[in-house]
Amino acid sequence: MRPILRPSSAARALLPAAAIALTTPLAGQSLIDPVVGSGEVRVFGGGQYLGWSDRFGLDGDREPLGADLVRESGAELVPGVASLRTALDALVGSSGPFRLGASQATVSQTELRVPLSLDVGVIDRVTVGVTVPLVRTLMEADLRISADADADLGINPAVAGAGSVPAFLETLAMRALDAATLSSELCGVDPLSDECTTAAALADELGTAEGLLADAYGASGLFPAAGTTTGDALTAWVSTANTTLSDLGLDPLATGIPLAESPLDHTGFQALLTNGSGPFRSAPLAAYSSRWGLGDVEARIAARLLDGARVDSSGATTLAWSLAAVGTLRLPTGTQDSVDVYLDRGLDDGQMDLEGGAWFSLATRRLSVQARALYTLQQPGEMLARIAPYGQVLATRGDRVLVERDPGDGISIEVEPAYRLAPAISIAASWRMVSRGEDLFTALTTPTAGDGPVRDQFHDDVSLLAEGTEYSLQELGGSITYRSRGLPETSGGGFETFLRVRKAIAGSGGRVPAGVRTEFGLRLVRRLWGG
Repeated sequence: MRPILRPSSAARALLPAAAIALTTPLAGQSLIDPVVGSGEVRVFGGGQYLGWSDRFGLDGDREPLGADLVRESGAELVPGVASLRTALDALVGSSGPFRLGASQATVSQTELRVPLSLDVGVIDRVTVGVTVPLVRTLMEADLRISADADADLGINPAVAGAGSVPAFLETLAMRALDAATLSSELCGVDPLSDECTTAAALADELGTAEGLLADAYGASGLFPAAGTTTGDALTAWVSTANTTLSDLGLDPLATGIPLAESPLDHTGFQALLTNGSGPFRSAPLAAYSSRWGLGDVEARIAARLLDGARVDSSGATTLAWSLAAVGTLRLPTGTQDSVDVYLDRGLDDGQMDLEGGAWFSLATRRLSVQARALYTLQQPGEMLARIAPYGQVLATRGDRVLVERDPGDGISIEVEPAYRLAPAISIAASWRMVSRGEDLFTALTTPTAGDGPVRDQFHDDVSLLAEGTEYSLQELGGSITYRSRGLPETSGGGFETFLRVRKAIAGSGGRVPAGVRTEFGLRLVRRLWGG
């Protein structure tokens, strides 16, 4: 477990394939009394809808979820382009812009939760309970690459082609060897002859070109397209080399240099993401919906510490108060986000948590206030992640690593002042604050480059994953509740139903949802034994 947090004003964020799940109470678990009477059973069923297309950034500014995918050139989303340019500039001199059209992205997230809870008053003042949540997440992403007259990069032919690049490089190496052999022969006869000088220079040029082109083809998933400035320069270089080879009586490079077919658009970009020979080898960046699945199951215990009331001369209660301690064990039954689905959100943390705190209530005949404060000790657990710095959504396949994640501890505080409109109906304001410390990551495996034709491993520092895991969030809203007679004024049984809406009003951390949370539920209480 990690020490309790600092407010995340200086946090820097990452979300590997990820998304980071907030530590939140389950849907519909409002600030009701956690303790039921001895012999009573309380059953709850409800739901929660949380939708958002904005987030709170590193410093608390509200920004679109797709902000990290917006670039002046879509090529900035693909690692290795700088190395590609370095290699080709060394071969043909100053070349083209090495760019794609501007990238734009629209991203939205939805989380649906259906918690099913059971609480039993086993003895006077002590209640045990369990909550089984069903969870479903949905993600919609639309990545667009604008048309651009200066765009000159397409899918690397080493990724898209059927062996054309290895064949060309092999031929180039053979012509370099032929030129070196001829140079040795000519220079042995007359080291000052023009033929000797030309053959020696050509051997050096072809050998250097073979190395530079091998670096260029292996640098990135992108490569200059045919008909662009750099593509034409490469074609011209091959033509010049063939002329010199022919003048020396050597076989030319039989095939033209492999180039990308055309500059990449958004359809081609999605194809690059999913290509089995490319650097990403991921699901497309599009709509993705999980199936309904089990979240992290909770087992809990609550104990009444004190309660009391003040009555008037007629015997009517004018003021009542109560304090209870609560403890929760959250089990690692949920499913973590998929490392191969960018921006995926799992069905909970999938690791064990220990949570403890207190619940307090103070009520008059019409006014009341309830509050709950919790401290969460999140336990370490293993997860698969793609290493990348904050802001790089499209981490490559070779940067996948198994890590132990030791989450930062967290606190949450909720306050609900309420007003009873009628004996069975009340309205309430609701404020909630959540804050959590930074996670610590330890590598359990080493990132390993794949055996594909292009580089797919760029990062090995797992500390990059910690950036942005420290966060804070505040929500504000209101609720309306209907309670039947018998709940909670008298024991023995009854039901309660409620609707609550809360909106995120502030936060920080880089990945904190800035959305609206809607909750509803129904609770039934029945006495099974005792008087």
